[in-house]
Order: sequence, then structure tokens, then C-alpha cells
Amino acid sequence: MNVMRKVKEQISRRKYLILYLLILPLMLFHSVEAIGQAGSKTIMGKVTDSKSFPLPGVAVFIKGTTMGTTTNVDGIYNLKQIPENSTLVFSFVGMKSEEIKVAGKTTIDVLLENETIGLDEVVAIGYGTQKKKDLTGSIVRMEMGGKEQAANTSLVQALQGYSPGLNASGGSSAGDGGSFSIRGRTSLSASDQPLIVLDGIIYNGSINDLNVNDIQSVDILKDASAAAVYGSRSANGVLVVTSKKGSSGKPKFTFNAYYGVQGLSNTDRTNVMDAEQYAVRLVDYYYQQDLYDWYKTGPTSADGRPVRPDVTDRNLVASYLRTEEEQLNYLAGKEVDWVDEVFQTAPIQSYSLSVSGKTDRTNYYLSTSYLDQEGILLNDNYERLTFSGRFESEITDWLTLGFDPTFSHRDYSGVSASAGYALQASPLGNMYDENGDYPVYIAEESYNYHPLGNLLADDSSPRDYFSLVLKGAIKVPWVKGLKYEANYSKTYDFDKTSRYYPTSMADGSKTDGSGYVDNSNQRTWLLNSLFTYSRTFDDKHKINANFLYSRENVSGDGSYLYAYGFANEILGYNALELGENQEVSTSAYEENTLSYMGRINYSFDSRYLLTATIRRDGFSGFGGNKKFGNFPSVSLGWVISEESFMDNADWMDFLKLRLSYGVNGNQGIGRYASQSKMGSTETVFDGTTAVGLYASSLGNADLGWEKTASFNVGVDFNFFGNRISGSVDAYHAKTTDVLVQRSIPRTTGNSSVWTNIGGIENNGIEVSLVTENIKTHDFKWKTAFAFSLVRNKITKLYDEVTEDLGNSWFVGEPISTIYGYVNDGVWQEEDLFNGTIMEGYYPGQFKVRDLSDDGEITAEEDRKILGTTDPNYRISMNNILTYKNFTFSFFLNSIQGGNNYYLGNNSGAVVAGGTDSAYRLNRTAIRDYWRPDNAVNDAPGIYYNPKKNPGVYQRKSFVRLQDVSLGYTFDNSFLSGLKIDNLKVYVSGKNLYTWTDWSGWDPETGSPMMRSIIGGVNISF
Repeated sequence: MNVMRKVKEQISRRKYLILYLLILPLMLFHSVEAIGQAGSKTIMGKVTDSKSFPLPGVAVFIKGTTMGTTTNVDGIYNLKQIPENSTLVFSFVGMKSEEIKVAGKTTIDVLLENETIGLDEVVAIGYGTQKKKDLTGSIVRMEMGGKEQAANTSLVQALQGYSPGLNASGGSSAGDGGSFSIRGRTSLSASDQPLIVLDGIIYNGSINDLNVNDIQSVDILKDASAAAVYGSRSANGVLVVTSKKGSSGKPKFTFNAYYGVQGLSNTDRTNVMDAEQYAVRLVDYYYQQDLYDWYKTGPTSADGRPVRPDVTDRNLVASYLRTEEEQLNYLAGKEVDWVDEVFQTAPIQSYSLSVSGKTDRTNYYLSTSYLDQEGILLNDNYERLTFSGRFESEITDWLTLGFDPTFSHRDYSGVSASAGYALQASPLGNMYDENGDYPVYIAEESYNYHPLGNLLADDSSPRDYFSLVLKGAIKVPWVKGLKYEANYSKTYDFDKTSRYYPTSMADGSKTDGSGYVDNSNQRTWLLNSLFTYSRTFDDKHKINANFLYSRENVSGDGSYLYAYGFANEILGYNALELGENQEVSTSAYEENTLSYMGRINYSFDSRYLLTATIRRDGFSGFGGNKKFGNFPSVSLGWVISEESFMDNADWMDFLKLRLSYGVNGNQGIGRYASQSKMGSTETVFDGTTAVGLYASSLGNADLGWEKTASFNVGVDFNFFGNRISGSVDAYHAKTTDVLVQRSIPRTTGNSSVWTNIGGIENNGIEVSLVTENIKTHDFKWKTAFAFSLVRNKITKLYDEVTEDLGNSWFVGEPISTIYGYVNDGVWQEEDLFNGTIMEGYYPGQFKVRDLSDDGEITAEEDRKILGTTDPNYRISMNNILTYKNFTFSFFLNSIQGGNNYYLGNNSGAVVAGGTDSAYRLNRTAIRDYWRPDNAVNDAPGIYYNPKKNPGVYQRKSFVRLQDVSLGYTFDNSFLSGLKIDNLKVYVSGKNLYTWTDWSGWDPETGSPMMRSIIGGVNISF
């Protein structure tokens, strides 16, 4: 062993020498002498590692400056003319940096410790914490530092694309928080929304109420073992959000502010017909009908084909237009770009202020923020005001008390202009009528509502959220390692929307004015009672055990008041009683959850790890025979790098193997789905309105939990002095007792009933990789990659059914399967002339593949599975480059299709042809429509009325430049005189460009995507 130790020491020393020789050329130009100052001195010393070996090539410099040197082959350094009040920084690849104040010293020897990147950081695991290196489940930590320097109006936007397995998409309107899921879908009908836990308490509020500036980190619990502590709520994964706390002995004030603009990101969808195209399309609309009449005669050549009218004759073209308004505007050369009218370049501004600190016994964090965002559509408004506090005090050595108050006010008042109406509005219609007001309809077309008409609606939409959390912890004095914690939270959520549609806009003109007031209030209380026992025996055996009792109650009520037919509109929704016709409805609900949980974590010699959990949940929403469910899990970890046979693997800093198996539940079906419910209806008897009741749904006393059993295998690794780190996970999940609405005979009074009979399987791979490409004194470059692939399939439906065509569900196929006709292009005149065209079809119509080869297209015989809307894989790359005080980062996010994955039916965006709609409304100009003289093969003619209409499926694959940021941090030497600890200015962009062949709105969200550019400042003192 002594020989082996000496060999290893020589190898280790040689490794440092090689690193020194590689880094020395990069560091030589940094070795400068400081300009002489009063009170300066010479400092010398030696830098060694934890085994007392000298470290060559260590960067030694004065903090806040570029003045410094590097250690020689013996680990010796020498710095001259060093200011008395300066601080020296010692930095070396793979080692933890050290900062030491000079403070009268002339010799400073330093021992640098190995840097195990992130392995010692504490991760929230649900009802407790654990060091990252001791984890046995699949948990990913996302630090939120720097996220406040982008236009992230919600937590979802801040997390989007950065972690494998977290599928997040940002919102498309002001205040839209976006949506997210973890790993694959595990249900056909129940919610796939992950559970959110905020500072140890299950969070039932809106994710929009969370201020990104207040969040320290987010831990993503992905596998069954990690999420099992939340039992029935965790089948879709868990997001554990940890708020910021005080970190300095004196009060620290932090202010972050940014201002910027938002606009519409690049898209083809806004390409609609201009005035000339719009007018000519009607010429071709009638011309194509003439062609159809000719085609019916069975021609064998183009001889005798009707001649297209001369579209260069403007008077002729104008005669085809349907209204005098359009004809006059066309001849006068006047047109309106309605898309340009409804979209805008809008401002966004955010301000956040916090004060935090701690003493020996008290920790506090108090913050407030204000966000003002206008969407890219006119009158799309959003304001948010938040207050948040975190207070904790150690009353005695054994008693700690705390409370966390939170308040959020969101205001969505205003109804935005309509992008949908803008795409359809006639470019030859007038913006204003003769009175200077918006006309109800454009160009007198009742299908054609004014795109700006929504601006006339009177709308008030505030949302208020209040939460108070009380916390207490007792360290039981007479039992070492035993602690009891109790948390109680109470929340109130108030939503109110009041809206009035006047007769001057479409929605109001049809009803002589209409208005409504929609009130909804929700109250939640939750109690957690937790015992924790944590001890270490013989410095090798570590035990951490938890037992939880939890109760949760959710209740709410609502009212909806609606009226129409107003003789006097002045008071609008403030006087609904003035409407001639009135409707009113009220509602109330309540649900309860009862939970027990036990968990034990065991570690032997930091090498062999075990976690076992059992949770039992009861939920009032399930049937009387299935109120409770049990959810067990177990996981194992093996830190291979700690084994003696790995002693010679100097390149390997850390290697751990993880295995886990567990069962989670899903209760997201609704609080009354198991019960028979009554509905109401109104009818008139003898001139009097009577209210009747009927059975609207059939109950099921055996309705219970969806259960997802999953197996996960993972590897965590750090290599080459922690220059490369990451993890790889593979998982298989099987969901049984899937909630499905099964058809039943209508003689029961209902057509379906909820029951547990379906099955789903999920398989996936996730890869996370972080590389430190360059790390010198002045320049650092770090890259993070994330990759995920998931496959799901239905394993069982109901009864003996293997396919549900109405929902496109097929046993053995993905949940989001596309089922339809195969589009083989467009029938051409040559097909007609040579007799190969299918009977009943004409040139200029989509060619539907005859799968049965019987000469007829039928829904029963000629549809097939075309693919799925699910992505093939997701991949992203984040780069952070730091040069001296500058930091530049850019993030590329991508979702890819291929192999019939990630398809979408884009007919609405690329097909101009139709019947009534093509005659009365403006149409897309992304693709040319078919004509004999423009025989395209990807779009039909403008008059299009086929027997069967296939979809136009396109791949939605994209690569997006999602985040770009450039910041500058001022030197401490400059800030010290201003009594400022930190000052950073930055500019950043979000969703700057998307590369895609998809022709619709944003391929990820299916709606307009906002692009933003902001500039801001972050200051602390």
C-alpha cells in the first residue's frame, strides 16, 4: 500500500505539473506588478493541495483588479507592492478558490481543497434536505441566479429548456405563465400538471404569483423515489421551490430593475393576402367553378378549357368584389394591413427591491416587486404587485419559530385586439365609419368582425392571492438527533372578472349589449406535522428518518351573473339588473386530503446509499370503496468513486450509480367525479318558467387512484478535475387503473361513466452535461447541454376495445396519435386527361391515398395512423462566457421531430381554398393556391369543395435563440467609495429568433410568440 501511495502521489504531482505547463502560456500576460501605493508591501508564500503537494500554475491576484501572478513548479509565488488593505484570491482548475486578506501579513501559505462541483450543495428533497452527492433519486437543481436579468415574467419561462425532463413552454400573451410537465404523459384524462411545493408547503396558487427575483433555487423531483414523499400528488413529478433567505450579518438591500420592448417573433403566419391578391382571389374563385363545370365533361386535353379573366384589368377585377366599399377602395389603391394594426411593439418594465439579513438567532428576507407588461396585441395588459416575507427566529437552542406572509395582486383588465379577426378581415374594408367609430363589421360582412372591436369592451379582471405560513421546530432535548416540525398555511385566492360588450361591437350588437360578472374565491389550509431523526454512528453510519402527518382542505365558492338586452348602457356590468334578460348561477365546493408518510435515508461510509419511503393518502374525491391509496418506493445509490479499486483513476472525481423503483398516484380527476351529480334545466309551463333537475352524471363508488409504477437507473459523474460533470437517466413507467370515461347504455340515463380501466407505458432517456471549456484568471467559458427523449404508448383502453377513433386512441400507439387520410399532393389536369384521376375528384383538389385500393375513399377503409404530435427529442445548449468583468451568455433551445414525430395539421395556415370562407374572408398567402397556369402540388385551388379533405401535416421542429444576455459588473475598487457591494448593468434578449420550417404561429405554443429586448441594472448595498 505504501508503494501504491507513493506511485499515486507521483502521478498526482505530474498531473499538476502538466496542467501548469499548459496554463502557464495563458497566464504569463496576467503577471503584472502593481503600481506602487502608500502602505504597499511584498507578499510571498506557497500553495499546496490537501496532501501537501505543491501546486504549480495557481493564479494569485488582487481581488477587484487584474494584477497578479502564478505559482511556479514548486508552488511558490511572489507579489510586490501589494496594498495593505487588499485581498488575495487563489484560483486553480479543479480546486476551490480561496480569498485571504493581507492585513499585515508578509507570508501567506495556502492549502487549496478539491472542488467537487455541486456535490456538497444541499438539495430540497421534500420534507427535508440532502447533499447532492447522497441523493439516490433523480433530482435536478436549477439555481435561479441570473434569471432576473431576462424578461422572465413567470417561473415557467425562467426554467424553459434548461433541464432535461422538464417540458416547459412560455406564454404568448401578457401575464401568460405558460405550461409545463415533467417527463411523459401518464394519464389519458387526469391532469398532467406537476405538483409545486413552496418552502416545504404544497402550493395551490397560480405560478404567476411567484416572483422570480424571490426564488433561490428549484429542485425538480422526477422519478418515483424522489417524488414518492408526495404520494397521490406526485405521478407527474414535483417542483420544489426554495425562496431566498438572509445571508449576511448586516441588512443587505438588493434592487433589480429593467425596461424594454416586446414585439412579434418571426413567423410566416402573418402572411395573408394583400388588397390585390384579395381582389384577384374572387376572380379565380368563380373561374375555378367554371373549370369544374368543364372538367365534368371529361376532357382529354386542354383544348376548350375556359379562359381565365384578365386580372390586369382593374375595373374588371373590382366588379367581382362584393361591396361598393371594397370596390371604391380597390380602385383608389387604398388598403388596410390589419395584422399590422392589431400587433404592436409594447413596453415591459420590472422593479424588485429586497432587504435581507441574519444574526446569530434571526434570519429575515422581505421583498416587493412591480411588473408592468403590455402584450404584442393592442390592449393586452398585465400588472403584478407582490409582497413577500420570510422570517425565522431561534427563540432558544431548542425552539425555532417563523412565519412567511405573501401577497400578490395581478390585473389582466382589458380585452386584446383579435389576431384571428385580423387574419380574416378584408384589406379593402374601412378602419372607421362615417362617424369616425369602428364599424361592427368590416366591409359589411357579418363573418368579418372588426379586429379592433374588442378594445371597446369594458373589462376589469383583478386577481388577489394572500398566504400566511406559520412554522415551528423543536429539537427534542432528551433524544439526540430528534426534531419535531409543524407548519400551517392558510391561503386565499380571489378572482373577479367583470365585462360589458356594448352594441358598438360585434358581441354586443347581436344581443343589444351584454355583460357579466364572474366571481370565484378559494380558500386552502394545510397542516404538516413532521418528526425527523438524524444521527451518525461511528462516523460511517448515517441515518435520517422522517414521519409525516398531513391534512389539507380546499374549499371555494363562485357566482356568475349575466344579462343582455340593455336599453341604457352607461353603467354596463355595474348594473346588470338593467338588462331585459338575466341569468344567475352559483357554486360551491370542498375537498379534503389526509396523508401519512414515513421515509428513511441510510448511508454507509458515504459509499452505499438507501432511501425507502411509504406514503398513504386519502382523498375525498374518490369513491367510497377507494378513498385511500398506498405509495411505496425504494432507491439505492453506490458511490463507485469512493471504492479502493478506483484509487488510481485520478481522472475520475466522482461516479455514482442510482437505482430506484416506486409507485406514485394521480388524483387530478376532479373532486366530485366519483359521485352521481344532478343538473338543472329550464322549461316553460303555462307561461311560467319552471326549473327541473336531471341526473347529469353517474357515480362510481370504486373510482380510485391512477397509479404509476416506475423504474429509474441513473449515473452521476464528475471527470478531469470537475471540468466535465453531468448525469444520465433512463426510466420506464407503467400507469395502471387509468381514469377513462367508459361508454354505457343510454338506458341508464347517461352515456358514460368514469372508471379505472386503462393503461399507459412511458420510457425515456435524459442526459445532462456541463463542461468547463476554459478556466483562466480572466476568461471562463462554461457550457451546459440538456437532452431528453420520451416514448409513451397506450397498453389498455376499456372492455375489449383496442381503438377509440373519436379520441385517436389506439392500444400500442402513443397517446397523441394522429389518425387521418394520407395527403398525396394535388390532382393535376394531366391526371384528368389520362383518366387516372379518382372518380368524383377534380384537378386542384388534394389527392387522398386510396389505402384499400377499391377506387373509393371512405373513413372506414382509407384512414391510418400518420404519426404523433409528441416531440422526437428535446435538446438545448447554454453557454456562459466571462471575461474580466463582462459576462455573456446565450441559450439555444430546440424541439425536434422526424420519423413522424412532432407533426401538426397546418391546413388553416397554408390552405387558402375553401367554399364560404374563401368567398367571404381574407385568406392565407403562405402558399399559392392551385390554378391551371400555376399547378402547385402543395395547396388546392381557391374554390375547394372536395368529397374528403385530408390534413396538411408539417414537422414542427425548431431551434430557438431563446436567451441572450450581456452584463458588466463594476470593480469593488470603484464601488467601495460609493458604499455599494455590487453593481451590474445588463442587456438581454428573449426569443430573438426561431429557425423552423413550420408555417403557422409558434411551433411550440401554437400562438404568437413574444420577442423581447431589455436593459437593466442590479445593485446591492
